[in-house]
Amino acid sequence: MKMSRPFKGLYLQKTGAPFVYSFVTYTPQTKEQMIACGDLSEGEEFLSQVVCDFLLFVSEGILCRALTVDFPISYDDVIVICSRQRGDGVQHEYLIQVIDRGWMHEDQTLLLNDLTAILSNPLWDGAILRPD
Repeated sequence: MKMSRPFKGLYLQKTGAPFVYSFVTYTPQTKEQMIACGDLSEGEEFLSQVVCDFLLFVSEGILCRALTVDFPISYDDVIVICSRQRGDGVQHEYLIQVIDRGWMHEDQTLLLNDLTAILSNPLWDGAILRPD
């Protein structure tokens, strides 16, 4: 039985700015994009699926931790700075920032330090390599 690879086609790289990451995903980011593709109806609350994808990728994919209420970084701690289409437009690249409010908890600091260490490793190519 062949298992599908989780997070296939998602990529994460650190940038030169602290707490800012380059994140590539297939998920549309804007409310208008989500309405156009049928993922959101007019009048429904808009939650950025890119932010959700980023949190899942970081927590479960990279750090191997469950994304629960105990995870140190939450939806409200992350913003999308800007985006652009990649290639034929199927993928989008987003600049994602974890907001530094000047009062980061120790757990948040440790998590971001762990993430930076992984992303700085010369073997990190942006994607999670798991056998199919």
